[in-house]
Amino acid sequence: MSLSIIDWWALAFVVFIGLPHGAFDAAISLSLLPSSKKTLRYIMVLIAYLLIAIGVVFIWHKFPSFSLTLFLIISLVHFGMADYSANPTRFKWVHIIAHGGIVTLWLPVIHKESVAEIFLILTSNATPFLWNALSVLTLLWLVVCVIHMSQIWRIKHQQPIALELVGLIIIAWFIPPLATFALYFCFIHSRRHFVFIWQELQSVTTAYMLIISATLLSLASWVMGAGLFWYLYQQMAANEAALQTIFIGLAALTVPHMILIDFIFRPHSKKLIKNRHILNG
Repeated sequence: MSLSIIDWWALAFVVFIGLPHGAFDAAISLSLLPSSKKTLRYIMVLIAYLLIAIGVVFIWHKFPSFSLTLFLIISLVHFGMADYSANPTRFKWVHIIAHGGIVTLWLPVIHKESVAEIFLILTSNATPFLWNALSVLTLLWLVVCVIHMSQIWRIKHQQPIALELVGLIIIAWFIPPLATFALYFCFIHSRRHFVFIWQELQSVTTAYMLIISATLLSLASWVMGAGLFWYLYQQMAANEAALQTIFIGLAALTVPHMILIDFIFRPHSKKLIKNRHILNG
C-alpha cells in the first residue's frame, strides 16, 4: 500500500496534534490521588499505565485480528462517550453509538478497499470475519443514527449535534479515510478532551503544570514512537512501519487512557459536581 501526501499529512496531524491529548493523563492521575504517599502512588499508577500499554502491544502481536476488532469497539465507546459528555442528550447510548461509529464503522465500510489494505498491514491477515461483522454493525448503526436524529432534531439547542453527525458522515464519504480519521481525532475528539481536562483540572493545578506535564509526556511518546518506527523500518516499507507504529501505538495508549478517563475520572468529576450542587443548594 502506498500513502499519498494527504495520508502522510494526516498521520503527522494524528501524531503531533491528536496524540498529545492523552498526555494530560499524568496530571489527571495526580489529581485523583490522596495527599498521603502521593509520590509513591503516582509512580505506581504510571507503572500500571505503562504495563497495560505494553500488554496491549503483546496481545496485538499474538492475536492481531482479535486486537484490531477490540480496538474498534473500545474506540467507538471512547469517542462516543467524549462526544456525549461534551453535548449530552436524553438517550446516552444511542448518542454514544451514533457518534462513536462514524470513524469505527462507517468509515471502514465506505472505504473498504483502502481500509482493508491498512487492516492487512496491522494484522497480516485478511480478517473476513471482521468485515462481515462491520457490514452488519454498520446497518445497525445507521438505524441508531436515524433514531438519534429523530430525537434531537426537534430540540433546537441540540440541532448542532445532528448537523455535526450528518456533516461528518458526508465528509467521510468524500475525503480519504486517513484524512477523515485525522480530522475527527485531532479537531473534534482531542479538542473536546483538551477543553474538558482544562476546565476540570484548573481548580487543582496550574496551567503551567498542565502544559509542562503534557509536553514532557508528548515528547516521551514521540521518542518511543520514533524508536519503534526505526525498528520496524528495518523490516518493512516506511508506510507500513508508520501505520503499525501509529495505530498499534494508539491502541496501546487508548486502553489505559480509556480506563482512566471514562471509568475513573469522568465519574469522579460528575460526583464532585453533584456534591458542589448539594453544598450550594
